[in-house]
Amino acid sequence: MGRRHSDPARILPAPVHAALIATAVDELDEAECWTLLAGAHVGRLAVIGSDERPDIFPMDYLVSAGRVFVRSGPGQKLKDLARNPHVAFQADGDADGFRWSVVLRGTARRLDRDDEIEASGVLDLQSTSPTGKYDYVEIAPVTVTGRRFRPQR
Repeated sequence: MGRRHSDPARILPAPVHAALIATAVDELDEAECWTLLAGAHVGRLAVIGSDERPDIFPMDYLVSAGRVFVRSGPGQKLKDLARNPHVAFQADGDADGFRWSVVLRGTARRLDRDDEIEASGVLDLQSTSPTGKYDYVEIAPVTVTGRRFRPQR
């Protein structure tokens, strides 16, 4: 049988390290979000797997014409996108002493036509993965949100 604490006031939260406390958190407008996304190169693609649970993949990406484009190898990720195209894409980084995070929620589709693939610029996207990436995916946003904060030192 589990032990019970007789005085709930004695249970205190752990102290928070001062470096983790931000001086302010700013919501970013959509233009700022796109600027930050365009300056980064690695993000995370969240999909709904065949088991109806979320899965997440690190992806090299590029931004073009208000869309995010990724390259992928064949596999479960592409099958999941074909079955359920609703995705989230997140990237983060440092800029001017701030930490930032941008989340794009939208719809993914595999690009099949050569003219779309060439126009997107995704053929020039270099992958950090050593495996072949010959499938191209466009993520069209429904919402784009972001936050920025300056950590205390």
